[in-house]
Amino acid sequence: MRILWIIQLLAILGVPASADEQRIEINNVYPLNQENFDLGDHIFHLTDNTGGFEVIEGPMDDGPARCLGSGFGFEDGTNSINGICVFGEGDDTFTMRWKAGEKGAANTWEIITGTGRYEGMTGSGIATTDIASAYQALPLRRTHIVGTVEIPD
Repeated sequence: MRILWIIQLLAILGVPASADEQRIEINNVYPLNQENFDLGDHIFHLTDNTGGFEVIEGPMDDGPARCLGSGFGFEDGTNSINGICVFGEGDDTFTMRWKAGEKGAANTWEIITGTGRYEGMTGSGIATTDIASAYQALPLRRTHIVGTVEIPD
């Protein structure tokens, strides 16, 4: 557990674990499309969010993103909520698997596949979500993603 905490801290600080890894920082912004099903002592969450991402730092280009997820949230703050996000379009995409943080902690993520210029991409880090805009009836969420990635040459 302590090693995972150190890796996450290094990702937050932007310290690559190896010389080939690059720090990334991106914002994924999307209108919230989520359903919650109250099941008494827990809730089932279902999301399908489509928006776009902005690269603040890293070897990717801005583009569209789609994130899907589901799972159970419990009264004690634990959960089984996880999903994927597909970033990019056409031949150049990378897919991130994420897991919602327990008891208010940041989400964790890892790159599970890449195509085109992202072929062989790996990486991991954390993500935090907040409200980017609550204008009228269209609330926008922003997920701030930090970590490190490696893309083979």
